[in-house]
Amino acid sequence: MSIITLADDYIIRLVKEQDLSFILDIFNECVLDQSTLLYYETVTLDYIKEWYQLCHSKGYPAIVICNKITDQPIAYAYLTSAYPYPVFNLTTMLAIYISSAHRRRGLGRVLVSELLNMAKEQKFKNVIASTNTASVKLFESFKFQYCGKMEYWAYNFGRFIDGLTFQYIIQETNVQNQERPTFEPFQEESYKFIN
Repeated sequence: MSIITLADDYIIRLVKEQDLSFILDIFNECVLDQSTLLYYETVTLDYIKEWYQLCHSKGYPAIVICNKITDQPIAYAYLTSAYPYPVFNLTTMLAIYISSAHRRRGLGRVLVSELLNMAKEQKFKNVIASTNTASVKLFESFKFQYCGKMEYWAYNFGRFIDGLTFQYIIQETNVQNQERPTFEPFQEESYKFIN
């Protein structure tokens, strides 16, 4: 399988409302093939719309990789709140979903790199990734630190699944002597992907 060349074949941009039906297809495919999502049932477009609105209202970025000719999303990723308490304002979680026809082409690497850039821009200190074994090498290649395994973390389709947690510490973020570090919403209007 060939590694993608973004400049030739694909573009990265922020998620738009017209992307949501494609995102729904990618999400539900991941549910059905049990590759990255531990759901018993597929979700509706309303569920994806609610996710999209939540990203916007909370100030977290969501991006897609699209086919350059059709502008159709083939992968998407986003940052989100790790925990809903102000003491965790400097911690975020990342999530990545890729259409099965486009896996193992380097898209995950591009998305992780871009999310880490966004996390630095938002001045997060800690980026968390909860994953399955398929993504371990990807996160390790970015120097994510292995934090541990939760055995019997989930029960899905007749089997127990262990949960693996990784974290990436952003050294540039310095918030010493701040009593309450604040969350900095992502500035969508100034976003531009730099290859």
